[in-house]
Amino acid sequence: MDKQTLSRITSRAPTDALQELAEAVSRGRRAELVKGPEKTLVLLTVREPVRNSRFYLGEALASHCVAELDGARGAAVTLGDDLDRAGAAALLDAAHTGGFPEFFAVERRIIELGESLRRGDEENAALIRSTQVSFHALEDREV
Repeated sequence: MDKQTLSRITSRAPTDALQELAEAVSRGRRAELVKGPEKTLVLLTVREPVRNSRFYLGEALASHCVAELDGARGAAVTLGDDLDRAGAAALLDAAHTGGFPEFFAVERRIIELGESLRRGDEENAALIRSTQVSFHALEDREV
């Protein structure tokens, strides 16, 4: 599992599941929160497709944390004010960075969390698609 996949899953996974996994990877190791978890604001920028220029959309509330697990550092930033999720995600990132065997033991469960999130997204998208209204232009016809 690469860092981007891990971050994508941990930023949206249920907090209780992440805390359980973080406890599993940190059991028997020296875990320390280096910074946070704290609330912060992040700038949201988007790329305008016509001119391909970036513009400032606004700010969003986020939580961030930096953790250390037996000397290996990990960090996490999640949207919202869930400090527990950010802390657990940072510990999982530290375990991934350190290449600890405990991380590889829970990696399958992290992938399953990601699949569950993906299925939920697909169900939500299907629900939204089912409410889409299609308008067709009336053709000019002679009566």
